[in-house]
Amino acid sequence: MKTKHLLSFSAILVAMKVTLHRGNQFLGVVVILLCTYILVAPALPSATFWWHKSVTKQIPELVAAVQDGRPPDVIPDKNTLVIPSMNLQQEVFESKNQSALNKGVWRFPNASTPAEGNNTVLIGHRFTYNGPAVFYHMDLVKKGDKIVMYWDKKKYEYTVEEVTVVPPSAKEIQQRDVGEERLTIYTCTPLMTARNRLVIIAKPDKDGP
Repeated sequence: MKTKHLLSFSAILVAMKVTLHRGNQFLGVVVILLCTYILVAPALPSATFWWHKSVTKQIPELVAAVQDGRPPDVIPDKNTLVIPSMNLQQEVFESKNQSALNKGVWRFPNASTPAEGNNTVLIGHRFTYNGPAVFYHMDLVKKGDKIVMYWDKKKYEYTVEEVTVVPPSAKEIQQRDVGEERLTIYTCTPLMTARNRLVIIAKPDKDGP
């Protein structure tokens, strides 16, 4: 009888060891996949950008329209930001809550709008693990580049006049009243840090609305 109990106990121990071994293997695979994602994810926006522009030649319709100097086939129903030098065409989200940044481009609610004049401020993530990195390539934008906003189905055209880096304490970039009409866009920099802010300041084109 004792021998049978010992054999049963040994079988249970073996089964537990097998289960634990498989569990450890599973956890090991999960850890490896997680580490791989953490390492690879920061490069994905760059790889996607290169693939779309160099391989598939994929250009969003509104970006192509700006580059070709023609009206778009369809005016977007949603407020939309277009920056050709970034191959960017993104909806602009309206919200009092900063969590809207996790959706994409967010208009700072205390700032102006293109229709009102003054300083329209747009903010977006440069890189994040839990949302779109809409401004990942904002370092490609240079003085003289064109930017277009569609706001309430009306087109507003801008030219970049300044690209600068400021500390997070430079809250003046968010001010509504700056004595002129402008578009301010900013994100965190350097990439994957919040040490400073990369800022684009664009002015309306003279022949714009």
